[in-house]
Amino acid sequence: MNSDEKQNNHSHRLTIAIVVAIVAAIGLAIVAPRFAMGFEVGGQVFLRLLQMVVVPLVMASVMSGIIGLGDVRKLGRPGAAAVSYYLCTTVFAVITGLIVVNIINPGVGIDKKLVEDARKEGAREVKRAQSGHGPHGFRFDGGIRTYATTAVVSDTLELHDADESKVRIRVVHSPSADQAARVWLEHRADEEEEWARAGDPFTAETENAEHSFTATVPEGAKEIRLHFEPGSPGSTVVAAELEAGPPTIGDIFKNLVLMLFTDNLLGSMVGINLLPLIVFSIVFAGMLTTMGAKAQVISDLVIGINDALLNFILLLMKLAPIGIFCLVAARFGKAQADGQFLKLLQVQFYYMTTVLSGLGLHVVITLPLLLWIFTRRNPIKFVVQMSQAVLTAFSTASSTATLPVTMECAERKAGVSKRSTEFVLPLGATINMDGTALYEAAAAIFIAQSYAVINPDFQLTLMAQATIAVTATLAAIGAAGIPEAGLVTMLIVLNAVGLPIEMIGLILPVDWLLDRFRTAVNNFGDSVGAAIVDQTFPEAAA
Repeated sequence: MNSDEKQNNHSHRLTIAIVVAIVAAIGLAIVAPRFAMGFEVGGQVFLRLLQMVVVPLVMASVMSGIIGLGDVRKLGRPGAAAVSYYLCTTVFAVITGLIVVNIINPGVGIDKKLVEDARKEGAREVKRAQSGHGPHGFRFDGGIRTYATTAVVSDTLELHDADESKVRIRVVHSPSADQAARVWLEHRADEEEEWARAGDPFTAETENAEHSFTATVPEGAKEIRLHFEPGSPGSTVVAAELEAGPPTIGDIFKNLVLMLFTDNLLGSMVGINLLPLIVFSIVFAGMLTTMGAKAQVISDLVIGINDALLNFILLLMKLAPIGIFCLVAARFGKAQADGQFLKLLQVQFYYMTTVLSGLGLHVVITLPLLLWIFTRRNPIKFVVQMSQAVLTAFSTASSTATLPVTMECAERKAGVSKRSTEFVLPLGATINMDGTALYEAAAAIFIAQSYAVINPDFQLTLMAQATIAVTATLAAIGAAGIPEAGLVTMLIVLNAVGLPIEMIGLILPVDWLLDRFRTAVNNFGDSVGAAIVDQTFPEAAA
């Protein structure tokens, strides 16, 4: 038996071991969830080992690929091919998601109470996600006046940002309060205008000690304040907080441009923000190719580091079955211990079926068809060759953390050229999100269908679905640098068609599980892209 056959046998045994580890971990999580949760430390150790090598591997591999070209200008055709592939497959994924969700209609006829409860949960999650936008706060105490008939007006707050669109108001009664209080928002465009009421007053009854509601800031308002009529003097407190609205398409484009550059290279390394690191690596390596013999020592060092890191990945993969078992057991065990796993599979069966069907069609039909058309590769064989990377992506729920494994599988098992894997895969792990785009399109339609249950006046038009398709495509490509990216991009899609962003609570309970499937699809899409773009490199064309 030669070395290639030994390597293939080892690869097959490792793949089987990983599959067994995942199945065993899920079984353990269902039978003994508390015990399964105890494996969390082992899973985190494996995940950190993968993440530890991501940044040096990405920088070394991209530089090595550019140096190997000899002339950075040769990157033009592969670069254009990679970007075109990313955009086209994302569009295909979104269309697939829209078709499947309109056939299954998972939100039609959903239980009204489930929708209302999910909306309340979503409101809390949205508030947590938006806390990073830096809201301003102002407060006043209704007890500062002596007479119940005297109105209380808060200080004036000036608006500076266009996306400051809502005020969250909280009213708290003390036990001595025996009369309802009224609160409303006032606004004006400049100091010369009269204050105008924004919306109807909110009445805070004393049956509940605490009330919370949201007032919308009218368009064109430059100053706002609160007007408060205390029902019981000295016994009610009001607090208000200005919230930023959901990011817009303009924010996405701005973010996409800024993602390419960094003012702190070390900061990007610490935060594992790969896109600016890739840009720097391309420019730096391109510069080395123009320096001739003077840069030979640095070039050799970069190539040597890259080879050493790939060997480190081979060593790390020997621990993969154990690490993956720990990761899956801990996460599924937590879900089962919280009473989520099997219960949620029943409650949201049709929604999960929709998303998984869409992802399945994309990974079984669209991507293999593109692979065969452009490379004439056997798709089934390619899936087997990339199986370790796909299974690792499912286990870690992170394309970035899985990147070292993906590169090792693509080059050593699938036979994709080193130049393609070193350039296409790091870039794809950052901006190629087929599974995410498909998921967001399907989830948005599901939320729209569910919202129609509690608001029959809402109509999901063909134009709204087209808006969802465009927004989901752009959000999946351009929002990776936003904190809480998965949640925030979903908010962008909902905001684009006028859906209440609190409705995101409908999809939160199973998001952690579906995230693993869409990450696996993202990973396989990157691998197919590397094989296709491989054909555009000079050696492949020769």
